[in-house]
Amino acid sequence: MPLRLHLFRSRWLGSLALIAAATHLGMSQAQRLPELGDSSGSLVSAAQERRMGQEAMRELRASGAVLNDPEVNGYLNELGKRILSANPEIREPFEFFAVADSSVNAFAMPGGFIGVNMGLVLLTQTESELAGVLAHEIAHVTQKHYARQLDDQRKNAWMQIAGIAAAVLAARAGNGDAAQGALLGSQAAQIQGYLNFSRDNEREADRIGFQYLRNAQFDPGAMSTFMERLQRATSVSDTGAVPGYLRTHPVTIERVGETRALASNVALRLPKENSDYFYVRALLRSYVGDEQQAIAHFKSAIAERKFSTESSARYGLAAAYLRAREFASTKQEIGKLCADGLAHPMFAALLGQAYLQNEEFGRASEFLTAAIERFPNHTQLHYDLPEALLRLKQPKLAMQRIEASLAKRSEDVLLLNLASRAAADLGQKLRQHRFLGEQYFRQGNLSAALDQFELSSKAGDGDYFEASYVEARARDMKREIALAAKDKR
Repeated sequence: MPLRLHLFRSRWLGSLALIAAATHLGMSQAQRLPELGDSSGSLVSAAQERRMGQEAMRELRASGAVLNDPEVNGYLNELGKRILSANPEIREPFEFFAVADSSVNAFAMPGGFIGVNMGLVLLTQTESELAGVLAHEIAHVTQKHYARQLDDQRKNAWMQIAGIAAAVLAARAGNGDAAQGALLGSQAAQIQGYLNFSRDNEREADRIGFQYLRNAQFDPGAMSTFMERLQRATSVSDTGAVPGYLRTHPVTIERVGETRALASNVALRLPKENSDYFYVRALLRSYVGDEQQAIAHFKSAIAERKFSTESSARYGLAAAYLRAREFASTKQEIGKLCADGLAHPMFAALLGQAYLQNEEFGRASEFLTAAIERFPNHTQLHYDLPEALLRLKQPKLAMQRIEASLAKRSEDVLLLNLASRAAADLGQKLRQHRFLGEQYFRQGNLSAALDQFELSSKAGDGDYFEASYVEARARDMKREIALAAKDKR
């Protein structure tokens, strides 16, 4: 169900740090880096890259590595969109997501899938610093670094993805030695190649990423500032057991100096930063340690006035109370924020979650209906209201809400899952399997999607047009599966 992750357990998926090593494999310094729009690397098509990224994402989701929090992932995608919309020459599709790992890392995978570890977000101090990380990863994709590497090694590229998945799954099972073995067995040579040849790629990503950051009106000096903090922090915390951010994104004195020089040539202006950054950062901090440790952290920060903003610290305390299932305290803290005249959709979403998790479904439905009127564009609310209605055994009304949301976000997997549940409650077998098939397709699970579309076509409870549609989708899945098999050969 699309409830916020409220019983978070930090997953030290150290092997995830190596995803970046697999996808940031360097080119020879003798090779020329492509400019935007360059057709080099075309032997590995954009569709092939996307399918590879979807396959890796499917494995990451199945392993539990992706943080199941719509607020955090929604914010990262909005931040990414701000960068993309300010740079209209970027034509590739992107998806941004948080990784449930407290270590410091970020990475991009083929097809424009960009992951950011919890630990990295918490290490940043401004939204511009976080935007700088995203801009850097976006540049790796737009500059065709991955397409060129995959073209050179296309015969074993799928084996690299499988090696990543094996390492992640082994780490999730708590078998660190197995994770290391899976990784070394499939990727040792590739990682060494990355360490030898990545410097030019990193400098190119810095230069192009800086342009993206500046065009989006963030602080242009944030890239060098974060590099310096990152170097200080990871030089202390990195044990050497698994490559950390510095190993997959080597920071040199030259890189810091170059990004600082780029910023010095830009006229100073007030960056356009969003207060959502501080609330998302506080939400992530509420997941660190056990529930009582998280509560104690925010209580201490408020008492000693050690915070970025007081409202974000109080929001973090409310989120920590929710994680501990102390619903009365959650409501009390949100009430204090609202009493101070503050209004923010994340406050409303957190309160709605308190009602849902406390099984106050009638109150949740009433509150969330009003909250959506006030904050119509906040996605968490559009997940939680149908959830409340389904719990109240009102699937028809829930479906109306879901379909209105799907009209704007047709590829939203959480909405598709809700739609499948609502259709099941309504006894609509064709639609139940159709929505689930669309969900699996967008998660990159083509075989499961095909199964659902075939079940949908056999349901017999839809009209001619609906039946024709799902039959066509089943044929689409067969073609996609055949193409994926061809890529692997």
